Amino acid sequence: MLKEFPYSLAHFLLSIGFQSAGENVWQHEASKVRVAAMPSESQSGDICIGEDQWLSRRDSIEKALIARVIPLRSVFARDTRIVTIDSDTARIFLQNEHVKGFLKGSSYLGCIVPPHRVFRGIESTYIFKGNPLIGVAVFGKSLVMKEPGLEGCLSGELIEMATLSSIRLVGGLTKFLQAYKDLHPETHNVMTYVDKEWNRGNGFLSVGFAKIGETAPIQVGNRMNKGNLKLRYVY
Repeated sequence: MLKEFPYSLAHFLLSIGFQSAGENVWQHEASKVRVAAMPSESQSGDICIGEDQWLSRRDSIEKALIARVIPLRSVFARDTRIVTIDSDTARIFLQNEHVKGFLKGSSYLGCIVPPHRVFRGIESTYIFKGNPLIGVAVFGKSLVMKEPGLEGCLSGELIEMATLSSIRLVGGLTKFLQAYKDLHPETHNVMTYVDKEWNRGNGFLSVGFAKIGETAPIQVGNRMNKGNLKLRYVY
């Protein structure tokens, strides 16, 4: 690990209220969020950041960390509309608002503020067909399942989802899932994978996803990552 990496990460974290909690580990006292520079000792629930991620995705990581420790404006999904968007629109949004950037899929959905809800004062620097764009979800190709008990069922995949880092979209995940179902009514369930280095999956579990497994850690550069949670949402 180059010294420049943990030092620059530490400088940023200290600037937003974190304090050192050990070697290459920092904690934000008010929110109880912990961040570990990898490879290092980390606890379950820590946000784990590798040098490769910091160097390639620093801007979006900084925005995501700030969003974890400051109060966010709540925007209610009932004041929004889900529409189909093009991959270029999704790419621009996710490159800036998701810690992993844009991941290719087969369906791209956007959460917009329709004209009759503009009076709510919900703004965005991202615009789709004249409407503020505040969230994007990417879905993969549907597959016919072979899993015992689910043979023949059609399964979709939620590849990634992100909202503006300055807001909390209340009900956004379920609204995206329902919109996908409306577009693909034959879909029985949706699978997704949650990166254990960034998320415990609580938000997914709270809306009806169930944990069905975990992927094994894999080598990433000079470290092993923590793998993913495998979750399923049945309609």
